[in-house]
Amino acid sequence: MQENLVECRNITKTFMFNSVKTEALKGIDLDIYKGELLMLAGPSGCGKTTLISILAGILNYDQGECRLIGKELKTLTDNQKTKYRGENIGFVFQSFNLIPTLTVFDNVSIPLVLLGADSKEIKRRTDEVLSAVGIPEKAQVFPRNLSGGQQQRVAIARALVHSPNLVVCDEPTSALDAVTGKKIMDLFSEIARTDDKTLIIVTHDNRIFSYADRIAIMNDGLIEKILDKQAVSQFVAGENH
Repeated sequence: MQENLVECRNITKTFMFNSVKTEALKGIDLDIYKGELLMLAGPSGCGKTTLISILAGILNYDQGECRLIGKELKTLTDNQKTKYRGENIGFVFQSFNLIPTLTVFDNVSIPLVLLGADSKEIKRRTDEVLSAVGIPEKAQVFPRNLSGGQQQRVAIARALVHSPNLVVCDEPTSALDAVTGKKIMDLFSEIARTDDKTLIIVTHDNRIFSYADRIAIMNDGLIEKILDKQAVSQFVAGENH
């Protein structure tokens, strides 16, 4: 029996813009298993980014329950949530969110610094993960001197450097060419398989669907259906015809 890393029950989220109410999530039920690579797919505006922001403890939800590694996120104070997120979650933002005044090395090492790792461990892990994403030679370069694809790899390295239990990615291959995207997905897949980590990936990139253990398809604030591994293979075959 698979062990749940994340459990969501009837999660709702509403936003107010200029007195207009928008229901982003209308009752999400979702279990995410330890060691799996789950993808979230669906049209723009269907609630995918809202959902992963809640799963990563970045955004509060209105109603329901969301447990991450046995912790009910809503019961944590902001400080507790920040600490818990720092220890357990890596997040790859679609906009990268790199700090322009820091080198690649310093951007990537931020989670380790916040966790109080010593300088030797910081160097070892940061060098290791920069090699894993294919840009070890960029360690002392500033983000402004990198291409979009290279910045994306820095963001991915930062999310992985502290070996979190859960890695949440918003369109991690969107700025990458096919070859680099495959390398990154091979890395993600290996992390899930060998390190027993869980990855949640929001994507529109049908080139990477085959890496998913399951695909949850969202529409209008709800999960419409969840495809298992066999259904993913059929889905990918259909996408390629």
